[in-house]
Amino acid sequence: MVFRRNPHPPEAAWKPTPEEWQVYVLCDGRRTEEEVVRESGLGEEAYAILVRLLRRGLILPVEGPAELRQRLAELLKARLGPRADPFLERLEGCGSRERLEEEALRIALRVKLTLDRRAGEELERAVRALFR
Repeated sequence: MVFRRNPHPPEAAWKPTPEEWQVYVLCDGRRTEEEVVRESGLGEEAYAILVRLLRRGLILPVEGPAELRQRLAELLKARLGPRADPFLERLEGCGSRERLEEEALRIALRVKLTLDRRAGEELERAVRALFR
Protein backbone atom coordinates (compact mmCIF):
# COMPACT_ATOMS: atom_id res chain seq x y z
CA MET A 1 0.00 0.00 0.00
CA VAL A 2 1.07 3.57 -0.65
CA PHE A 3 0.52 6.42 1.81
CA ARG A 4 0.67 10.19 1.52
CA ARG A 5 0.77 12.91 4.13
CA ASN A 6 -2.65 14.36 4.97
CA PRO A 7 -2.68 17.98 3.76
CA HIS A 8 -5.29 18.75 6.46
CA PRO A 9 -4.25 16.68 9.48
CA PRO A 10 -6.64 16.61 12.41
CA GLU A 11 -3.81 17.22 14.88
CA ALA A 12 -2.24 20.62 14.37
CA ALA A 13 -0.06 20.33 17.48
CA TRP A 14 1.46 16.93 16.72
CA LYS A 15 4.93 16.57 18.27
CA PRO A 16 6.54 13.64 16.43
CA THR A 17 9.39 11.59 17.76
CA PRO A 18 12.43 11.50 15.47
CA GLU A 19 11.39 8.01 14.33
CA GLU A 20 7.82 9.11 13.59
CA TRP A 21 9.10 12.07 11.59
CA GLN A 22 11.46 9.82 9.67
CA VAL A 23 8.56 7.60 8.59
CA TYR A 24 6.14 10.51 8.08
CA VAL A 25 8.35 12.34 5.58
CA LEU A 26 8.79 9.16 3.54
CA CYS A 27 5.01 8.95 3.03
CA ASP A 28 5.05 10.93 -0.20
CA GLY A 29 2.26 9.25 -2.16
CA ARG A 30 4.72 7.31 -4.29
CA ARG A 31 6.63 4.97 -1.99
CA THR A 32 5.05 1.68 -0.97
CA GLU A 33 4.92 0.80 2.71
CA GLU A 34 7.75 -1.68 2.12
CA GLU A 35 9.90 1.10 0.64
CA VAL A 36 9.08 3.39 3.58
CA VAL A 37 10.09 0.66 6.04
CA ARG A 38 13.30 -0.14 4.16
CA GLU A 39 14.33 3.50 3.61
CA SER A 40 13.56 4.49 7.20
CA GLY A 41 16.01 1.91 8.51
CA LEU A 42 13.68 1.24 11.44
CA GLY A 43 12.66 -2.29 10.50
CA GLU A 44 9.47 -3.62 12.07
CA GLU A 45 9.09 -0.48 14.19
CA ALA A 46 8.31 1.47 11.00
CA TYR A 47 5.20 -0.69 10.43
CA ALA A 48 3.92 0.16 13.92
CA ILE A 49 4.60 3.87 13.27
CA LEU A 50 2.69 3.71 9.97
CA VAL A 51 -0.30 2.24 11.80
CA ARG A 52 -0.16 4.99 14.45
CA LEU A 53 0.12 7.74 11.83
CA LEU A 54 -2.78 6.27 9.88
CA ARG A 55 -4.99 5.95 12.98
CA ARG A 56 -4.25 9.57 13.93
CA GLY A 57 -5.19 10.74 10.42
CA LEU A 58 -1.71 12.11 9.72
CA ILE A 59 -1.28 9.94 6.62
CA LEU A 60 -3.83 8.66 4.12
CA PRO A 61 -3.83 5.66 1.79
CA VAL A 62 -3.37 6.43 -1.89
CA GLU A 63 -5.62 4.76 -4.37
CA GLY A 64 -3.92 2.66 -7.00
CA PRO A 65 -4.45 2.92 -10.75
CA ALA A 66 -7.25 0.33 -10.84
CA GLU A 67 -9.34 2.14 -8.22
CA LEU A 68 -8.70 5.52 -9.81
CA ARG A 69 -9.58 4.18 -13.27
CA GLN A 70 -12.93 2.99 -11.88
CA ARG A 71 -13.67 6.35 -10.28
CA LEU A 72 -12.72 8.17 -13.50
CA ALA A 73 -14.98 5.87 -15.50
CA GLU A 74 -17.87 6.72 -13.18
CA LEU A 75 -17.14 10.45 -13.59
CA LEU A 76 -17.06 10.19 -17.37
CA LYS A 77 -20.25 8.12 -17.56
CA ALA A 78 -22.08 10.50 -15.22
CA ARG A 79 -21.17 13.56 -17.29
CA LEU A 80 -21.14 12.13 -20.81
CA GLY A 81 -23.36 9.07 -20.80
CA PRO A 82 -22.76 6.86 -23.87
CA ARG A 83 -20.34 9.43 -25.33
CA ALA A 84 -17.88 8.34 -22.62
CA ASP A 85 -17.14 4.93 -24.20
CA PRO A 86 -14.21 5.93 -26.47
CA PHE A 87 -12.59 7.78 -23.57
CA LEU A 88 -12.90 4.80 -21.26
CA GLU A 89 -10.81 2.74 -23.67
CA ARG A 90 -8.04 5.34 -23.48
CA LEU A 91 -7.91 5.00 -19.69
CA GLU A 92 -7.41 1.23 -19.88
CA GLY A 93 -3.87 1.60 -21.21
CA CYS A 94 -2.72 3.67 -18.23
CA GLY A 95 -0.73 1.59 -15.76
CA SER A 96 0.41 4.26 -13.31
CA ARG A 97 -1.25 7.05 -11.34
CA GLU A 98 0.80 9.65 -13.21
CA ARG A 99 -0.12 8.30 -16.65
CA LEU A 100 -3.77 8.01 -15.61
CA GLU A 101 -3.86 11.62 -14.39
CA GLU A 102 -2.23 12.82 -17.60
CA GLU A 103 -4.70 10.96 -19.80
CA ALA A 104 -7.71 12.02 -17.72
CA LEU A 105 -6.71 15.68 -18.05
CA ARG A 106 -6.29 15.23 -21.82
CA ILE A 107 -9.76 13.72 -21.99
CA ALA A 108 -11.22 16.62 -20.00
CA LEU A 109 -9.59 19.09 -22.38
CA ARG A 110 -10.85 17.23 -25.43
CA VAL A 111 -14.38 17.13 -24.00
CA LYS A 112 -14.16 20.85 -23.26
CA LEU A 113 -12.98 21.69 -26.77
CA THR A 114 -15.10 19.31 -28.85
CA LEU A 115 -18.16 18.08 -26.99
CA ASP A 116 -19.31 20.22 -24.10
CA ARG A 117 -17.34 23.09 -22.59
CA ARG A 118 -19.09 22.99 -19.25
CA ALA A 119 -18.83 19.21 -18.87
CA GLY A 120 -15.13 19.41 -19.77
CA GLU A 121 -14.50 22.05 -17.13
CA GLU A 122 -16.37 20.00 -14.53
CA LEU A 123 -14.35 16.93 -15.50
CA GLU A 124 -11.09 18.83 -15.21
CA ARG A 125 -11.96 20.04 -11.69
CA ALA A 126 -13.05 16.55 -10.66
CA VAL A 127 -9.86 14.97 -12.04
CA ARG A 128 -7.65 17.49 -10.24
CA ALA A 129 -9.52 16.89 -6.97
CA LEU A 130 -9.23 13.12 -7.40
CA PHE A 131 -5.45 13.24 -7.78
CA ARG A 132 -4.81 15.80 -5.04
